[in-house]
Amino acid sequence: MRLLLDTHILLWMLEANPQLSVEARELIRNTANEVFVSAASLMEIAIKTKIGKLDTQRTPTEITREMTHMLAIQLLPVLPQHLDAYQSVPLFDDHRDPFDRLLIATALAEGFTLISDDRKFERYTHLIAIVN
Repeated sequence: MRLLLDTHILLWMLEANPQLSVEARELIRNTANEVFVSAASLMEIAIKTKIGKLDTQRTPTEITREMTHMLAIQLLPVLPQHLDAYQSVPLFDDHRDPFDRLLIATALAEGFTLISDDRKFERYTHLIAIVN
């Protein structure tokens, strides 16, 4: 299975946060799966940390080192086909977060299953597979 982690799932995994479901943790740790994090998630972490919406002591470089070396998670650049797919992701008045929408588009373009605990993502199951 090819998996894409939502930003908070990545952080929960690195922090061993008990909010991460057992199913998600097992999927991420299963070496038969390919697990990815979008560079957009690192951008989101940097921006939200700077404006005070996220409290983490880890820099994007440290996060990348931890996820690639300790968890074998691959960093995926934002590619033109992800941005093309962005255009086909429905826009809802109460879900306009550009980072969420880009992750959905990336999962759509790449055929990934997205792991997220965000209930708003359930609206997109007609486009992509989602694991909570």
